[in-house]
Amino acid sequence: MVNKFNSLITWDRLGFTASSLCAVHCISLPILIMAMPFIAGTWLVDRELEFWFAGISVCLALACAIRACKSHGKYWLIGLVLMGGALLLGSHAAAPPICCSEDLSWPHFIGTATGGSILATSHFFNIRLKKLSDCCSEIGCSKKAL
Repeated sequence: MVNKFNSLITWDRLGFTASSLCAVHCISLPILIMAMPFIAGTWLVDRELEFWFAGISVCLALACAIRACKSHGKYWLIGLVLMGGALLLGSHAAAPPICCSEDLSWPHFIGTATGGSILATSHFFNIRLKKLSDCCSEIGCSKKAL
């Protein structure tokens, strides 16, 4: 049981890191493009790479949430993942096809940063809920879950 528990926590930590990097990328990219316009032509703003990274982050968050909800029973977490994923992927889909310093799409950057932050938050809550449910199921503690 401990190895399975640690494995689930590890996947959530990986997802938390990936979603946090996604949010930081989306927050800092407009500032970097304005400061250094040559970044607009690099792999940092490649739409296809961003789409795949966002899709994998959403799938990882959803898989972690579904698997963990079976143990702790807090199914609102799946709704949080779906909301963050819809915002992240929807904002990405609505973005202009070419990102450059003359035409920054602030709604795109804010939407994707918020979506990535919501995904990271879902991983954080998931780790906390799994730790609480594991602790309370073994010793019958009085800690109140979210």
